[in-house]
Amino acid sequence: MTRPTLPYVETLANHQRSEAWRADAAQSRDHPILFWITRGQGRVMVDCRMRGIGPNTAIFIPPHTLFSYEMFASPQGMVVSLPRDETVGFPRRPALLKVSTVQAQAEITGLIDALSRELGELRTGQRRAVMAYAMMLGVWLDRAVTDQPQGELGKSDRVLQKFSHVVSIGHRDGKSLGEFAADLKVTPTHLTRLTQNAVGKPASALLQERVIQAACEALIHTDRPVQDIAEKLGFSSPAYFTRAFQVHTGKSPSAFRKIR
Repeated sequence: MTRPTLPYVETLANHQRSEAWRADAAQSRDHPILFWITRGQGRVMVDCRMRGIGPNTAIFIPPHTLFSYEMFASPQGMVVSLPRDETVGFPRRPALLKVSTVQAQAEITGLIDALSRELGELRTGQRRAVMAYAMMLGVWLDRAVTDQPQGELGKSDRVLQKFSHVVSIGHRDGKSLGEFAADLKVTPTHLTRLTQNAVGKPASALLQERVIQAACEALIHTDRPVQDIAEKLGFSSPAYFTRAFQVHTGKSPSAFRKIR
């Protein structure tokens, strides 16, 4: 199975089914992603901050941002995986936006629908049109963020944001929680207290979830041997990787790859 070419538009239901592992486990992407929730309730964790979400909520996740989500009550919506292109001008910080006006709701729905239609048809100028719609989504997000300022982060939130970023980009290095904490100039105990209070999970669990998500992605989207995946993710041996993977997913890496 290969990764879809970006941009990529899908329903929330299809996105949840295509998740490599669990949507409620810490994960990150190397490209921006936009959730447009039109129906249902849930909660989202972004940069180790938990927030409730409901209908008409837009959630923008920049690259290398730790996040997870849970949806309840028959949710509906769209998910747009966006290209990592600096010229498009997407926001640099995450945003959770309650879209309260009918006009703004129609605007974002219309842009996503138009992008989806353009992606579904092979026509002259398709790439330019696709990038134009992606850029318009960036403009819409900029305006929405301006209308709903996200506020300044406190000291604890800044530590959590930095932890989110270093785990997102450094989860393949095989670093221990103590090494991540040292990079942030805090103790592992303090870091764990912060994440436990913020999202109800120790920092070690968030790190483990991100590593397992990376393993799931590699098993699904590549043909790399399990031994190679284990080495790339910093495991001391394939046997240790297999045990850790099975504890978290209930399946061996080989069995997981076959059913996906």
